[in-house]
Amino acid sequence: MTRLGKGLSALIKNEEIDHSVQGSVNSVKIELIQPNRYQPRKVFDLEKLQDLAQSITENGVIQPIIITQLDDNKYELIAGERRLEASKLAGLTEIPAVIREATPREKLIFAIIENVQREDLSPLEEAKAYHQLIEEFELTHSDISTIMGKDRATVSNTLRLLKLPQVVQDMIDRKEITSGHARAILQVSVELQEEFAEFIIKNHLSVRKAEEAVNRYSKSKPVHIAQKPIYENEELYSIEANLKKHFGKNVKIKPKAKESGELIITFKSRKELEEIINSFMSNM
Repeated sequence: MTRLGKGLSALIKNEEIDHSVQGSVNSVKIELIQPNRYQPRKVFDLEKLQDLAQSITENGVIQPIIITQLDDNKYELIAGERRLEASKLAGLTEIPAVIREATPREKLIFAIIENVQREDLSPLEEAKAYHQLIEEFELTHSDISTIMGKDRATVSNTLRLLKLPQVVQDMIDRKEITSGHARAILQVSVELQEEFAEFIIKNHLSVRKAEEAVNRYSKSKPVHIAQKPIYENEELYSIEANLKKHFGKNVKIKPKAKESGELIITFKSRKELEEIINSFMSNM
C-alpha cells in the first residue's frame, strides 16, 4: 500500500484511511459475510483458488480479512475476497476478521487496490474499476494514475478497452486476445474491429504483427479480410474461397505450424451433411 503515497487524498478528500487497520481479530461466521458491492473482480482463477484453499486447510487463514458491520447484524467484506472464497472451498464455517467502519469510498479503494496492485484483475475488470472511480467519485485519469501508482497513459489506455464492441471484449475475457491486441484493434474503424479481432485469432498474430496489420485496414472504406490477406500463406485463402463456392457452406481453413492445419466445414442438418459427403464422393 505504501506506493500509493499521497495519491489517496485525491479519492478520500478530507477522510483518512488507516492502512494498518488497527483492531482486534474476531472469528466471524462466513455465512454472515456478503461480498463487497464495489468488488471489481468478477472471475476468479479456480486453480489458484483451490491452491489457496489447500494452504488454508493445512495452515489456516494466516492474514485476517477486513469487514464492516451492517445494520442487520451481518457484515460486508472490505478486503480479502480470495481468502474468503478459498475458505469456503476449504469447508470452513468461520474466518478470522478485523471489523472496522468504512465509507463507500474506502470500500471501493480497498477492493480495487487489493486486486489491481496484486495484478489479480483482468484488463477489462481493471478498466471497469477505473470507470467506477470516475463515475461514482468524479476522479480524473490523473487522479487514478496517482492513486494507483501507474502512468496516466496506462490508465487511459486501459479505460479505452471499454470502447471496444462487446464481442471483442468477450474475446479479451476469454483470453483469446490480449490487451496489447486490443490496443491495435482500437486503431481501426469501429465497423471493422470485430472482423479484425477474429482475423488476429484465426492467424495467431502476435501483438507486433497485429500492429503491423492495422495499416492494411482502411478506416474509410472497409475491405473484407479475404480480399487482402495478411497471413503468410495467401494461397490458403484462395483455396478456402473455392471450397466455399463449391460446397456453398461455411468453410474455414485454420493454418497451424509449418504446413499443417485444419479444414472445417460447418453443417446445420443431417441433410446438409449428406450433401457434403455426396459432393466429396462424386469428385473421387
